[in-house]
Amino acid sequence: MSVKMVSKHYDIKKEDILAGEYDPQSVIDPLWWCVSIYDGKEQYEKDLAPFTAPQRAVFAIQWYAAEVCNGGHDQFLYNSTGIVWEDALKGFEMIGAIKCAEILRDVVKKCGGSIPFEREERQELLDRITADPNDKDGYTDLFKENDSDFYNEEDVLETMIMSYVQAHAEDFTFAGDVEVPENCL
Repeated sequence: MSVKMVSKHYDIKKEDILAGEYDPQSVIDPLWWCVSIYDGKEQYEKDLAPFTAPQRAVFAIQWYAAEVCNGGHDQFLYNSTGIVWEDALKGFEMIGAIKCAEILRDVVKKCGGSIPFEREERQELLDRITADPNDKDGYTDLFKENDSDFYNEEDVLETMIMSYVQAHAEDFTFAGDVEVPENCL
């Protein structure tokens, strides 16, 4: 069964951003539909090319937060979303979310100082660094503290994002048509 795609027009204006008509997700909604995290680094970069660095940063932060809050850093890294890790880190620094940046830097350190952008390579890395034959489940919860620390920051993150978005509203404007699934209109 294929999903029917339809054109949706976006007109994200500076004055509407400043008036508080957007939240962190809705302000980057066009990226949500235009940027593939599933088709490798080259496609990811190509899809991001039309967008600003701040849009890219908030897009990555939103993916990171959604995945970590749903299943922890293991899930974020194991799934296709792990491709955004570097942009999320830069994004946290950009918006002044220093504690979030520290948490993600610690995760990167635990991964050996860098995280592969390709999903299969990330999965292999995770299997290696989390393996624990002495644990009944066969793995260790390497990122448990990072997960907990991020959950403690989650409440302030949306406010930090929106403060940044409003201070840089011109970087978040967008006018154009985007293909979205029909059931998402």
